[in-house]
Amino acid sequence: MPDAAKIPVNALLRGLLVLEAVNAYGPVGLSDVRDITGLPKATALRLLESLRQVGYLSFDETARTYTVGLRALALSNNISHQNDLVETARPIMDRLRLKLGWPSDLAIFQLDKMVIVDTNRKPGMLSSNRSIGSRVPMMASATGRVYLANMPPAERAELLGRLRSSSDPFEKLARNAKAVDRLVKTTLERGYAISDQEFLKTNRGAAVAVEHGDEVVCVINLIAIASLATLEDIERRYIPMLFEAKAELEEQIRGAFPPRHANAAPAKRGIGKVDR
Repeated sequence: MPDAAKIPVNALLRGLLVLEAVNAYGPVGLSDVRDITGLPKATALRLLESLRQVGYLSFDETARTYTVGLRALALSNNISHQNDLVETARPIMDRLRLKLGWPSDLAIFQLDKMVIVDTNRKPGMLSSNRSIGSRVPMMASATGRVYLANMPPAERAELLGRLRSSSDPFEKLARNAKAVDRLVKTTLERGYAISDQEFLKTNRGAAVAVEHGDEVVCVINLIAIASLATLEDIERRYIPMLFEAKAELEEQIRGAFPPRHANAAPAKRGIGKVDR
């Protein structure tokens, strides 16, 4: 007989799913939340309104959209957001912003998504102002793709298995095994990943994995407006700057933090050339 204490409370899980959806993609309307979560419309509405009533969400009557409310800030009081890593990376990220002219994020892998733990973007810079704590899909973003490609094969296979059953429309590429194989192969050969308006409709992105020992500790990306930067621009002009920031951060953390697997040799990855 199963232990009743270990049986998940489905209503709670659905509520958290809705809160994560609004945090990742908001401001969003009811139809958006329904599409992202796969929940029935009536269920999504009840959960949205429940979260709004207790302050975890806010509702814009004019736009008919939901955003994360102030009460949700209390949930992060005891989370460090990888403080040591963020503090080490911040000066590098600030210099990168000045060189690129485009904003960048620092992201880590958590619960099958990439989570932004720091950003050098300014409010209003882009139509989609992702903030610290925003969750980014694995398959539709350069940030997720570069992490996926650099995962150990066994862990990548397990993750892809979970993503194939995900209701998140931005993870649907996981169901195309041949496309995933090509994506992983190309990303490892190049040493970086790109995205072209698959996640953020007006933006193009690129990302590199920052490694320490045999693990990817974080990802550095850049987000450019598609109407102002072609993929050729990104690969020719900006990706070399990402590689410079990657190398600098890897050098900084090499002596500061012990690798999780202390005796492991660094994994072999792409050599960092910008090839088409």
